[in-house]
Amino acid sequence: MKLRLVGALLLVLAAASVWAQLPSTTSVRAAGGDILITALGHASVQLERSGTVVIVDPVTNQADLSKAKPADLILVTDIHPDHFDPAAITKLRKPGAPVVLTPAAMEMQKIPGAIVMSNRQMRTNESAPAGITVIAVPAYNIERGPAPGEFYHPRERGQGYLLTFSDKLETARANKAPSVYVAGDTECVPAIATWVRDVDVAFLPMNLPYTMTPAEAAECAKGFKPKIAIPYHFQGQKPEEFAAALKGSSIEVRILNWYPKAQAAR
Repeated sequence: MKLRLVGALLLVLAAASVWAQLPSTTSVRAAGGDILITALGHASVQLERSGTVVIVDPVTNQADLSKAKPADLILVTDIHPDHFDPAAITKLRKPGAPVVLTPAAMEMQKIPGAIVMSNRQMRTNESAPAGITVIAVPAYNIERGPAPGEFYHPRERGQGYLLTFSDKLETARANKAPSVYVAGDTECVPAIATWVRDVDVAFLPMNLPYTMTPAEAAECAKGFKPKIAIPYHFQGQKPEEFAAALKGSSIEVRILNWYPKAQAAR
């Protein structure tokens, strides 16, 4: 029994060591200015480009918001507490900065001055700083749920976001404007292939039983071919399996430290 306990402890320490070696930031080369990505924790993503800060799903329960900067734009993907934290939004939001909520999140708790976006809607400067276009991409379960006929994430409740660093989509491709897709809680729904094309960076979840396995997320990435794929929202899963499944493809995988609190707790 003692040997088993020692072995388990060694595995925990080894895992902590691996996490400690992973970076929490990465930079993506892009025309007009590089994009600095910071993994705040679990589903909380910070993007910086040319002085503009965008944060997706800032929360305090699973993220280290000490690394977060005052945000020019905040996006919320779902109503669950690992995505929607009104207190964190209030703390990080610059005065007058737009906050984009799903209809369900706004119904749960109204955020003063927040903008509601529904699936498949697009907004430019009305809901984002000048130079950013936001599209709400459907995010939901196709197969997984707590009981037959039920889903952890039903249609129309949550959404991912496709951000293009250009206020004119019709000229974005010609100008090589960079784009980032943050999927939110979803399986590989058809809307991803429809809406997410030629994207520079994609954040994909793999968190059973709620979203996808690493292998499923890899197959999803192969379908829309982002230049860079970053696994996130993967607590309990092995992102290295995602990387292995994409080995030999044209997709670069970058694994970041999304669980600093878990590592600190060890």
